[in-house]
Amino acid sequence: MAPAAVVRREEAQSFPPLGKRIKALLVWPKIPNSFWAFRGMLELLSEKVVMPPLGLITIAALCPPEWTLRLVDEALEELTDEDLCWADLVMVGGMEVQKEGIRDALARARQLGRRTMVGGPYASSQPERMLALADHVVVGEPDEVFAGIAVALESGTAERLYEITDKPDVTRTPIPRFDLLKLKHYASMAIQFSRGCPFQCEFCDITVLYGRKPRTKLPRQVLAELDTLLRLGWMKQIFIVDDNFIGNHQRALELCLELEKWQQAHGFPVMFYTEASMDLARKTALLEAMVRANFFHVFLGIESPSRESLKETHKFQNLATDPMSCIDILHSKGLWVTGGFIVGFDSDTEDIFDRQIEFIERTAIPWALLNSLHAMPGTALYARMQKEGRLLEEAPHTSGDANPPNFRTRLAPAVLLRGLAKTLAAIYEPNTFYERAWRSMDRWMIQGKQRAARQPGAAGIAAIVLRSIWHQGIKSNYRGAYWKYLVRIVTHYALSPAKLWMAATIMISGHHFIPYSREVVSKIQREVERAESVPELVAVPVGQ
Repeated sequence: MAPAAVVRREEAQSFPPLGKRIKALLVWPKIPNSFWAFRGMLELLSEKVVMPPLGLITIAALCPPEWTLRLVDEALEELTDEDLCWADLVMVGGMEVQKEGIRDALARARQLGRRTMVGGPYASSQPERMLALADHVVVGEPDEVFAGIAVALESGTAERLYEITDKPDVTRTPIPRFDLLKLKHYASMAIQFSRGCPFQCEFCDITVLYGRKPRTKLPRQVLAELDTLLRLGWMKQIFIVDDNFIGNHQRALELCLELEKWQQAHGFPVMFYTEASMDLARKTALLEAMVRANFFHVFLGIESPSRESLKETHKFQNLATDPMSCIDILHSKGLWVTGGFIVGFDSDTEDIFDRQIEFIERTAIPWALLNSLHAMPGTALYARMQKEGRLLEEAPHTSGDANPPNFRTRLAPAVLLRGLAKTLAAIYEPNTFYERAWRSMDRWMIQGKQRAARQPGAAGIAAIVLRSIWHQGIKSNYRGAYWKYLVRIVTHYALSPAKLWMAATIMISGHHFIPYSREVVSKIQREVERAESVPELVAVPVGQ
């Protein structure tokens, strides 16, 4: 059954037809700097941005062949008035972190008299706000209904709001329009295998957006996407962007077995990385198949060493086994681990910050994403905070990783923010960071078929090395830690190209994580001053 598209007819507005040969401009607003933007690291590389806008190029593949399409990724290039005036239709997508850029692009397009449409995660969670900014708002996954929306745009019968309530069959989703991308400027490529996650973490909006039943593409679809990228010349790393790659672990295993064959047939041209739940460590056959398919690393939603906090947020999959043992297993089987961590749960006490630091150090996770808890619209956490009268929806906040919670916390806000700053300062202190990186390399056991991503050539490598030495080894104030780590990895891994590549990647990443963490700590300290001066930010008493 095709998904239902519910339209808001009471807000109907007459729009002129755009005709069969629409010129559509797809706009991806720039993402503010964050820990995972790797902006400092990219200063040393030849690429300009980590990841392409996979959602927009998937929408592009759904557009009628008669349409003429352009893509502007604002991380690479400026959105000009000339771009906007060229278009009959300006299509903007993005996440909440891009909301300012979304609003700006829509406002500029409207000022120039262009028809506007917005979709994606932010529009799906805030459709009422988007209706004030765009002519057409698409909520949900439009894979199976976009053809009808396109006809309505062409004929002048398009509605203001499309709410797509059912989940599409992704086995019918076409190959994204990778050809619209300026491939040379991206450090990683992105493909998608599945949508949805079987778990029900209270703070997560993935199940709200994509459902609890993982829907997977067929292996042949994924291989066709890889063939397309290979024809376009892509031979670097690829992020399988599923929010939980192993949500349907049997289908993931089937895919990995096919990926291994594809890699063998093409000489292992790419390496993969992805996100998964902690129970991956218990699925030995899948884990080993991923490594044979040339997966290098995996991001885990670890969240907290506190069992009470994990119970509170319904993250039961992390309670089924010891998390440190899980990470040890992944390292020993060939997957290097990165992780996400959260503070600010109701169950957290003032010792949570020291516990987070200890856990990150003991598990040797160099890239540790730490944030305060946020209640995303549509989530169970948001509903609970709303019911308890704890939401601070209009509270001012900074952009990026310094955001305080958007609800009244059990911990005093100043205590929470000081603890967050303390933790970030501790884990990204230069000597600590590079020592942890070294230990992670020591624990990560490369397996036989794992191969590093394609290198840029001797001249390109030399340029990266020289830039790294200049900026990190000479100009930086952490050059001592840098040189110690560099000497270690060269002397130990010179004969292991895969391990040397990963170790060098972590070394260069210090040019991002170390200075950016200091920037975030400074922002948090300013938030502490605000938290102490705003009466409504007092903590919620225990028991209330």
